[in-house]
Amino acid sequence: MATVTCDVCGGIFSQRHLASHKRLAHTKISASAAGPTTAPVSERGVIQKISSLYESLSANGRKRVMRLLAAIEKRAQNDQRIR
Repeated sequence: MATVTCDVCGGIFSQRHLASHKRLAHTKISASAAGPTTAPVSERGVIQKISSLYESLSANGRKRVMRLLAAIEKRAQNDQRIR
């Protein structure tokens, strides 16, 4: 079976599964990469988007995100103590 490379992420897939991979893995990314919309962005919308992206991560990706968020939160708390 022939293997092909995804032009979005560079992953290697069988030719038979490439279309499904692109549809399932990159639809959300493509929509956000299209550029800003004219509608105002609400905090609720941003939270929904972050949640959606988080769900699409691997277990290691989720752990990394949690470490990064914890570091950001710690810096914010330190900044508030200094002020």
